[in-house]
Amino acid sequence: MSYTGKDEAWAKWIAWTLITAGYRVVIQAWDFGPGSNFVHEMDQAARSSARTVAVLSTAYLASGFASAEWYAAWRNDPLGRGRKLLVFRVEDCDPPGLLGPIALVDLFGVDRETARDRVVEAAGFQPGPPDAEPAFPGARPAGGSVVGAAVGAAPVFPPDLPTMGSVPARLAHFVGRDTLLDEIHTRLTAAGSVAVTALAGMGGVGKTALVVEYIHRHAESFDRVGWVPAEQPELIDGYLAGLAAVVGLTVEAEPAVVVAAWAGKPRSLLVFDNVDDPDSFKKFKGLRPSPGAGRLLVTSRRRGFTALGATVTVPLLPRVEAMRMLTDRFPGLEPTAADRICALLGDLPLAVEQAAGYLDQTDAPPEEYADLLADQLGDMLADGDVADRPGVTVAALWDLSVRHLRGERPAAVELLELWALCDPEKILLGLFADPGGFDDGPLKDAVGNRAEWLRTVGALVGYSLARRDQDTVDVHRLVQAATRRAMSGEVRIARAGTLVRLLRGVLPAGIERNPDAWPVWRVYLPHVTAVLGHTDADAAIDGLSWLCDRTGTYLREHAQPAA
Repeated sequence: MSYTGKDEAWAKWIAWTLITAGYRVVIQAWDFGPGSNFVHEMDQAARSSARTVAVLSTAYLASGFASAEWYAAWRNDPLGRGRKLLVFRVEDCDPPGLLGPIALVDLFGVDRETARDRVVEAAGFQPGPPDAEPAFPGARPAGGSVVGAAVGAAPVFPPDLPTMGSVPARLAHFVGRDTLLDEIHTRLTAAGSVAVTALAGMGGVGKTALVVEYIHRHAESFDRVGWVPAEQPELIDGYLAGLAAVVGLTVEAEPAVVVAAWAGKPRSLLVFDNVDDPDSFKKFKGLRPSPGAGRLLVTSRRRGFTALGATVTVPLLPRVEAMRMLTDRFPGLEPTAADRICALLGDLPLAVEQAAGYLDQTDAPPEEYADLLADQLGDMLADGDVADRPGVTVAALWDLSVRHLRGERPAAVELLELWALCDPEKILLGLFADPGGFDDGPLKDAVGNRAEWLRTVGALVGYSLARRDQDTVDVHRLVQAATRRAMSGEVRIARAGTLVRLLRGVLPAGIERNPDAWPVWRVYLPHVTAVLGHTDADAAIDGLSWLCDRTGTYLREHAQPAA
């Protein structure tokens, strides 16, 4: 079986149909286990199989691996006399090039039984007239869809896919994430496990896109899927009322009853997308489904869902996949330009999508766009429309989280503003240990109280605005840029003044021919240069001239006069 991940439901159904007809089928989904070499396994399958079945779709035609698989079969039988290559078309698409002359078998737009007959007839085709009289052309085909089978039974015929309650459409430019998709599927379908899974990660990292792709890629695993946008807690009950009818309830049913009904039905999946407040979800904690029944999936940029079940952290895209988001849409884009754009955007999927939208709308030269990102990153965060999500931009991404923090823990907002002026990686928490370096206010009080300090740092980590590793934190460069963009000139000068005082308190003044002082400077130098880079030279900040002088001296001592 040769197919892409997007057509796995079709591939499984075709494979099952062939198996029940007496054929032996090799298919990646069932035959290639964890740790196996995909290329080697496919090569062995192509060599040993009598035929290759291609599941043809638009996504298949765009896949490099798929091209190699069908071409291997075509090369051994270019005239089609041995019927080495069978092509089943699962959507309306035109086969190009060498695939064009091959007789296609269409499985879309027909009922299940007709599609099954076409698969079996194509596999066992023998030239000559049939043994029995052909069906009368005027007869009506059997109608109606077949209810999905129970878990573990035969794959569902793809057109009989689940009832989708408010599920967003599949994204047009989804890239990569195969390992994460497999992990989600393993957790949601594992027998005997708690059937609630949470996806956590910073805003813009692609949690929602990942779930949408998962639902469409594994739709055959469910009879019904419900979607609840949960960012605004006051609207959750209304969305649940809209899903009540899918599980046989009226719109007047209590929200907890609706969730329980979804959770209690086998082969059901209910998604709560972008839960911003774990506390608002507590009323559903006692309703987790039992193993074997329905599944609940939660996405959130907040932490605190481990009580519900397993948590899967969604990381940034690997650079090669981030670049594909650009090069797939713009085949002529130079890889060096795509690499630079993705590096400047920190491989954040939403930001790369936004960049693609900007390039598409303006037809700007990619190198010029990269220069703008390098010089005006904060200002560029509001430009570019994201496909499938109008109005969503990186500039507005973390606004809600910051607004919540201003009300709940204002010290955390002040700390984030300080971090926004530092280097994004390995910001030492020890730099902020002395309350004397702070202006009077909530953060100074928090620094002087160990428990409150832990809560302050934890609030930023909990909202996925920072990532902590022991005694340091990392803040994504776009979170920093968005934070700086929101700061007034007065606030920025005040935060820079605080950092200058704090740095002066930890950095040795005696640098010349004093190697003992160099290790401390080496650790803090990235943050010193970042602070100076974000501070106006004429700002009235006590100690700024001292910090410039001592930094220049350290660089001169280390033979870096240009720096």
